[in-house]
Amino acid sequence: MKVTIIGCGDITKIHRFAGMSESESNDLVDRVGKLLAESNVEIVLVPARGIPYEVAKAYKKYGGRKVIGAVPFDDVEFGLNHIAEYRHISDEDVNIGDWYDLNGRIASWSEVTVCIGLSAGVICDIAMLKYHYKYKGSDTKLVVFKNTISQPLPKELEEELKHLHYITSVDELKPFLRS
Repeated sequence: MKVTIIGCGDITKIHRFAGMSESESNDLVDRVGKLLAESNVEIVLVPARGIPYEVAKAYKKYGGRKVIGAVPFDDVEFGLNHIAEYRHISDEDVNIGDWYDLNGRIASWSEVTVCIGLSAGVICDIAMLKYHYKYKGSDTKLVVFKNTISQPLPKELEEELKHLHYITSVDELKPFLRS
């Protein structure tokens, strides 16, 4: 089973907007990484700064078997320089096209997508799931840690996300990782 990790690049957004302390967010990231490793799943992420990278570090610390980096190697507009220092976290890099392709496909790449914190990019990732559900028959489960965002997603977006699940604890994530 593959699990995609999406989340804010600026981790302080979780502290500033969701009210979660730094130690609480660090503990959450560590516990998610540990659970993913213990569940023997592969994880998919953009190897860049922020929550997904920190989850991948914890995942590897606990013996996680494979980190797949979704990298937009074809991008000529924004390039890859800003993610260069994070690419080492991947065990395998897969070309996902350009940054627009990445936003359109990353959340649907796996059976489960775990979201910790929000940003403009994460909203793009999530919103594009609508088209994967509607036109590609995707059944990717979107699991959002509600305690890491300022409020639930807008109702207009929730309506389009037929496999959206809010959770607040790592224990609630466990059932989604059973293949």
